[in-house]
Amino acid sequence: MAQIIKYTKKGESLYRFKLYLGIDPVTGKRVETSRRGFKRKKDAERVIRQLQLDFANGNYGKAKDTNIKTFDDLFNLWFESYKNTVKPNTAETKKIRYERVVKPLIGNANIKKITPALAQQIVNKLAAKYKSYRQYLVILNSPLNYAVKLSMLDVNAFKLVIFPKATDKKKYKHIESDNNFYSKDELITFLENVKGYNFKYYTFFRLLAYSGMRSGECLALQWKDIAFNDQTITITKTTAYNPGKKETTINTPKTKKSKRVISIDDVTLSVLRKWRLQQQKRLLKFGFNTNNSQQFLFTNPETNKYYPSHVATSWLGTVYRNFSDMKKITAHGFRHTHASLLFESGANIKEVQERLGHSTSKMTLDIYTHVTQNRKQETSLKFANFMQN
Repeated sequence: MAQIIKYTKKGESLYRFKLYLGIDPVTGKRVETSRRGFKRKKDAERVIRQLQLDFANGNYGKAKDTNIKTFDDLFNLWFESYKNTVKPNTAETKKIRYERVVKPLIGNANIKKITPALAQQIVNKLAAKYKSYRQYLVILNSPLNYAVKLSMLDVNAFKLVIFPKATDKKKYKHIESDNNFYSKDELITFLENVKGYNFKYYTFFRLLAYSGMRSGECLALQWKDIAFNDQTITITKTTAYNPGKKETTINTPKTKKSKRVISIDDVTLSVLRKWRLQQQKRLLKFGFNTNNSQQFLFTNPETNKYYPSHVATSWLGTVYRNFSDMKKITAHGFRHTHASLLFESGANIKEVQERLGHSTSKMTLDIYTHVTQNRKQETSLKFANFMQN
């Protein structure tokens, strides 16, 4: 019998179990084992069934499949289960990262000979080449953790490494996350410039900045999602790019909480009305009648198909090339901007969490630990005024 117990670790719900397998025919003693760290109950149930089968066949404690010898074998075994737990584009992205980066480093290595020393060498190589090298450690750790759960290995060698400082080579330029947002004045300047340059871009980036939506959520909006009378936007979907198939599909949002209804201001609604008229005129020239609620807000004028998620980065690059003096942020930076200005305007953490569609308030706090300089100065002044009174 096995009892699966739910527990919490660092705010995350996980599962563990203790399992009685039977009597060892050699020693005559009870054989019990335990496992923990499962994200889903059915993952724990699958390991229980495998352990029971191995014990019945006299293979308990041995490698579960003699064909699993190299890390590549292990990755493929793990991936078969993993791909059913995430969205297709997420699984495909992980597979591509493995094939391009991880496999050349460790694919042919015997899993029994992956020592902490070898693990450290691989981590050092990744850190010397990639600024965000830890995204590849997930691809290394997950299959090895799976092997430990199945008793193929006693320990995951990558759990014993020291994490080096990532590369700071100039060719890996990026926008620092703690500065990836606009202040109020910077946002106003950006929108004023873009409005006179390209009204479609202006509508899109204003909508991002005034709603806090992810760019994929914005690109997946249809006119039926805009309730002009109620002044709300309903978010139920997102665009998702599958790099393996090189195609974009409409998918469910990132999390359950991402499905939400948010209020929107009068001026932004007015901009949307103006954009809808422009869109209808533009697409009519290509033979498309867009006067229906199913029409997407942003589409390729020649095909009337919704755009891939990465088009936001392309649009933003075009804007910055034409206005080189402006501060540069990423497309996701407009979501950061919205959150920062919400905090600055006096919104509380719960309000920001619900508007952004985060699962927990802790997630909101972890991501938006930064605030604008104005808010920092305001906090300091509040304290000084309080002490003087």
